[in-house]
Amino acid sequence: FLEDINNMLSSGEIPNLYKPEEFEEVRTALSDIVRAEGIVDTPENVFTYLIERVRENMHVVLCMSPVGEPFRNRMRMYPAFVNCTTIDWFSEWPNDALLEVAEKYIENIQIGGGEEMKGNIATIFMTMHRSVSNMSQRMLLEMKRYNYVTPTNYLELVTGYKKLLAEKRLQLGNEVSKLRNGLQKIDETRTKVEAMSVELEDAKTKVAQFQKQCEEYLVVIVQQKREADEQQKSVVARSEKIKDEEVKCQDMADLAQADLDVAVPALMEAMAALESLNKGDMTEIKSYTKPPGLVQKTMEAVMILRQSEPTWVEAKRQLGDSTFIKQLINFDKDNMSDRVLKKIGQYCSQPDFMPDLVGRVSNAAKSLCMWCRAMEVYGRIYRVVEPKRQRLSNAKSQLKEKQDILADARARLEEVTRRIEELQTQYDEKLAVKEELRRSAELTELRLDRAGKLVSGLAGEKIRWE
Repeated sequence: FLEDINNMLSSGEIPNLYKPEEFEEVRTALSDIVRAEGIVDTPENVFTYLIERVRENMHVVLCMSPVGEPFRNRMRMYPAFVNCTTIDWFSEWPNDALLEVAEKYIENIQIGGGEEMKGNIATIFMTMHRSVSNMSQRMLLEMKRYNYVTPTNYLELVTGYKKLLAEKRLQLGNEVSKLRNGLQKIDETRTKVEAMSVELEDAKTKVAQFQKQCEEYLVVIVQQKREADEQQKSVVARSEKIKDEEVKCQDMADLAQADLDVAVPALMEAMAALESLNKGDMTEIKSYTKPPGLVQKTMEAVMILRQSEPTWVEAKRQLGDSTFIKQLINFDKDNMSDRVLKKIGQYCSQPDFMPDLVGRVSNAAKSLCMWCRAMEVYGRIYRVVEPKRQRLSNAKSQLKEKQDILADARARLEEVTRRIEELQTQYDEKLAVKEELRRSAELTELRLDRAGKLVSGLAGEKIRWE
């Protein structure tokens, strides 16, 4: 920068200032002016004209401090600063100027005491600057050493005061904010301590309440658990007993069914034979004026079973009934009397009263013979099975009552178990809440103790800060 200023002062131009394309723009801008001056429009003439105009119109004012080595070095390196300039040594500022400059600089600063205080501060600045200047002259006379005191030093003094004042105000403002925040935090801590004290008492009360509820729940759970265990034992014992009775009932049913199974094949065969009979078969038997002996014997057996007069006349009369076969099929075989069974047993014990022998005489009479023998076998077996069936029915009835009682006991057991589970769940929940409240109370108590120590320790500081 100083080299460019030196060239401008010495020759009026700076070497290699313009690139070719930049100079073309300058030439284009000056072409009309150059022609108006009567100068030939060549690059050399235009550049020379530009330099002459710069020399005529450019004025350079340089302000430098004479203090120190830099000034002497600049003068040696750039002689145009001495040869091509007019040096003007400015005299010291008078006291009025110093006061006015100081007052101008600090007029926008807020200072306690108003304008009078600002005037006093400006006077101090002037006095300080003047005293340093006087002492510099005394040092020159006594020690032959220069100490330059320039207006720049005075301006630095004033601006330094403004800067220091702003820094100190900011520093004091921050410290005031810290103190204010500290007092606020102390007040907030005290408020929180009071609130935590209330919360701690409330938490302790709730913990005591939940502890009492948990103990009550535990007593109820233990009692109902004991009842459930007793009921469980009772249910298990009843279940085993009922299982034994179920096995016995099943054995009785199996025995009765086995006895009945002996008569069922003959009964089913007789029923099938009856169903195969038709009206023509009945007419065939009825057509006998004097039936063969086996046919008459068969019809007498049928009449005995039907509790009718065992005669051929009665038999022919009933054979004429169109529902005779249907009545035999639907015969009430379970309610045959002992007298009827005794009489029919006498017929069945006869060696010639056999279906095959009767069938040689009459096929229809064979079917009736089969039916009579089947009824005799069924009735005889039924007399043995029926008591068993009665006992089985009674046993099943008692078993059903016991099963109902067992089911009711199991239902009550399930209800008690469900109730125990609900109580256990509620107990666990209340225990968890109690533990959470206990931990919260312990944490609150710890915080309260620390906060109390903090507030007590800062009590003296709070008074000092306030």
